[in-house]
Amino acid sequence: MYFLKRFVVIALIQLLIFSFIFTLFVFSFNQRREVSKNQSKALASVIAEQASNYYNQNNENLSSKDFFNFLDNQIGIQKLTNAFNVNPPELLTIYFRSDILKGTVNAGTDDNLNKDDTSPFNRTNRFFFNNKYVAIKPFFVSAFEKPYGVVRIETSNIPILTEVLYNNGIFYMLLFLILNNQAFLFYLWMKKKKSLDPDTGYLKESSLGSIKIMHKLLGDVINDHKNSDVIKEKPSNVLNIDDKK
Repeated sequence: MYFLKRFVVIALIQLLIFSFIFTLFVFSFNQRREVSKNQSKALASVIAEQASNYYNQNNENLSSKDFFNFLDNQIGIQKLTNAFNVNPPELLTIYFRSDILKGTVNAGTDDNLNKDDTSPFNRTNRFFFNNKYVAIKPFFVSAFEKPYGVVRIETSNIPILTEVLYNNGIFYMLLFLILNNQAFLFYLWMKKKKSLDPDTGYLKESSLGSIKIMHKLLGDVINDHKNSDVIKEKPSNVLNIDDKK
């Protein structure tokens, strides 16, 4: 029972330490994810601006492939993503309003071609959290009052997860060792403090145990003396009786 209690206490302390470190990890991950969201939104805005210029200056019936060929030749998709420090997108494309209204494509937008956060198409739940982020930005053509289409960028949160672990892994290990060391020192300090407390500590228990042992020994000595006196008296009585006979 003693070892079981010790094991439970140690397990609770370790759980508390791991919970604290996990909280720090989640905080760092959320910070990095927010930065990635803002960068993805900025990248989508730049591509939407380029799409507006392209379709205003060229035939509006050109395909999205033609636009991205133009964009890659003029700027470079890789250079854009590197400039905004965005993880390599899993999807980078544009959808036209006509295709969205026909239901040919699912852009994850509402009727005004704004991002629909409630759409399942914008969420992929894996590993107990949404592992992707979707940035959607409408672009306009002068001949139309409503958005001509949208830019859709999908980035994964998994690289952010591994990046935070890679950058802070050593810090988390050192923090784990330091907290365990502090917990052990606190235990030693409490144990020493408890042993010096004459009212509630180990000294009181030891003193009580010693007094009980001494009391038992004294009782045994007293009983031995009584028994020895009785034994000494018995032979004298026997002799007196024989003398009388």
